[in-house]
Amino acid sequence: MEKTKFMNHTKPDSEVFYIAVYDIASPKRLIKVTKIFRRYMNWVQNSAFEGNLTFRQFNRLKEELLQIIKKDKDSIIFYHAEEQKHIGKKIIGIEKNEITQYL
Repeated sequence: MEKTKFMNHTKPDSEVFYIAVYDIASPKRLIKVTKIFRRYMNWVQNSAFEGNLTFRQFNRLKEELLQIIKKDKDSIIFYHAEEQKHIGKKIIGIEKNEITQYL
């Protein structure tokens, strides 16, 4: 498995703000991936989630996703920041979904 650099969590229970975007080639895998994301993060738009995760939560999410996706066909990108306030957000048009937490 390739090594990827992720935010350093200063404490095991500290949270990092993540934005996840994905492109899943199979409709069956897409449904499974979306269900996994909904347990950990907030759905904001088709193939996009955001939310605060601890180091443990992020690792569990990543492991669950790795069991579903095909690395040669699917793509998941995580953007991260130590705090959500460091990321500006502007919406043009309608907001697809109210922010809710499913944990």
